[in-house]
Amino acid sequence: MIAAERIEGVMELQRILFVICVNNDSLYQQTKRQVANLIVPPGYSVGIYDIRNAHSMASGYNYAVSMEAAFKIYIHQDTFLIHRGMLIDLLQLFHCHPALGMVGLAGCVDMPTNGIWWEGTKLAGQVIEHRRDTYQLLRFDHGWHEKSDYIAVQAIDGLFMATKVDIPWREDLFDGFHFYDSSHSMEMQRAGHVVGVPVLQSPWCIHYNGEDFDRLRYEHYRKIFVQHYMS
Repeated sequence: MIAAERIEGVMELQRILFVICVNNDSLYQQTKRQVANLIVPPGYSVGIYDIRNAHSMASGYNYAVSMEAAFKIYIHQDTFLIHRGMLIDLLQLFHCHPALGMVGLAGCVDMPTNGIWWEGTKLAGQVIEHRRDTYQLLRFDHGWHEKSDYIAVQAIDGLFMATKVDIPWREDLFDGFHFYDSSHSMEMQRAGHVVGVPVLQSPWCIHYNGEDFDRLRYEHYRKIFVQHYMS
């Protein structure tokens, strides 16, 4: 079942659409409250498209590709946005840099040969991580002190993926819940767009990390990613 809900909107306004795959309503309700608390830039409306019973992240996200919106922000149901002015900052970043096709909050400048982005030597971004009842600021070293407003990267993490252009997600390759984000990063660049991570003074979100991790499935999709993109 696919359900869509508009938080606020006027038809003549440009729309910013949040896209969320949902299997936990408690987390989703909190995410909705955080989105509703954001400052909406003048001339825009904000909506949420929640996807239920998705077979994979890529297939779920593909439901939103054809929907009309000036910008789409794909976030995890456990990504809580804490910077109220985030949308204003994000839109300014896209407008100032026309080559930017997608923006994330954490990523790697150089993808390592094993395809695991966080094992790269140059990591960018920052996020507050919540794990085992503990909050921790993860601030990757590369670029955060520079005067530029974003760092070009090869891949971003799927907790937050803001897009200005619509490119189909590779559900033909990634029919699960791993590597859809790195794949989409690569597809963006293959289509001629830049993928970036903003240089932030403070984090935009808290990410609630669960403990479930299917290593066998992760390794399965890692091999597909390496074979398709790294060879």
